[in-house]
Amino acid sequence: MKANFLLVLVFFTSLASCVKRPVDDLDLLITNQSSCYIGNFFLYGSDHINCLVPTKTVVDTVNLTINAVAKFGTNLKNVKPAVSLSIDSKLTPAMGNWMDFTLPQKYTVISGNRQVKKEYTITVIVEG
Repeated sequence: MKANFLLVLVFFTSLASCVKRPVDDLDLLITNQSSCYIGNFFLYGSDHINCLVPTKTVVDTVNLTINAVAKFGTNLKNVKPAVSLSIDSKLTPAMGNWMDFTLPQKYTVISGNRQVKKEYTITVIVEG
């Protein structure tokens, strides 16, 4: 009896793993999540340490803006941005590369169901 149950369990488990799930152009799973927002913003200097002044980064999910203040001496021409996103969302263009933040940058958050898109403008100034 145990052997039959185990055989049936293995059979149905293998069937479940064969189900084709929808993916986007980057092979990311498309889900039912419709929320999309940026929760936190970080900016790393050449030493790979967050160079933003604590408590001076404002993420506005209504006006779709992020205003941040970098520590004195930060070279905004060579920083690496990072964000936390809502579940199953993706960001375009992708972050993680060295960027020039001397001018505001625009990023689009796309929901897990790929139906909702929100464009954020990120502005960073150096404290002084």
